[in-house]
Amino acid sequence: MKRALAVLILASLAATAAAADTYRFGSQVISTGDSEGRLRQVAGKPDRETPIETRRGGLEGYRLEYYRRGKSIQFKVVDGRVAEIAQIDN
Repeated sequence: MKRALAVLILASLAATAAAADTYRFGSQVISTGDSEGRLRQVAGKPDRETPIETRRGGLEGYRLEYYRRGKSIQFKVVDGRVAEIAQIDN
């Protein structure tokens, strides 16, 4: 029973690690959960910064967008942390 539980826990941890979004800027990697400061330090000034509003019109966070090699990389920043990473091919 303990072995089955340990296998289940390890499998869930592996699935969580595999689901994390990452993006590489040169030799540095940005992951979900990294701070906005680290993102700006590694990636530099964003090409576009857009506020994200809640349903009621309040500020939820920001979408920082970088253009690299014909692609748009968008980082959703909520509470000072990278919440989502999306890559859009143009």
